[in-house]
Amino acid sequence: MNYNKTWEVMNNLEEAFNKISTVEFMAEELINAVNKDDMNHVNNIANALLAYLPVYTENYDRASKRAWNNTVGEVAKVDNPYKTSRTAGVSYEDVVKYLETDTFGNYVSEPQEEKTEDSGTGINEESS
Repeated sequence: MNYNKTWEVMNNLEEAFNKISTVEFMAEELINAVNKDDMNHVNNIANALLAYLPVYTENYDRASKRAWNNTVGEVAKVDNPYKTSRTAGVSYEDVVKYLETDTFGNYVSEPQEEKTEDSGTGINEESS
């Protein structure tokens, strides 16, 4: 593991994250447009946000993977308590896959909407 490489990838990750300020600015502009009842501006900003977010998240995802592989991935080659003779190591994709299938909570996908079934008794079952 190399200090300069580590600094570079972590700095790139921070720069990728800091691009969220664009979304913050656009959200503030959207609030102003709503307050002024300027529906044309509201529509333009909303469409701009929808177009920008995938670009932002893809950039951040690339920076995250690179940072992971150049820090945790490198350390895991020499100091990995979970490595056995049967495993080659833990990759970023392995962690994402684990978190997506974790039975205690899905940490990387959209929250799932809770569904409550009505028993038909007419009683508020949550408060009884």
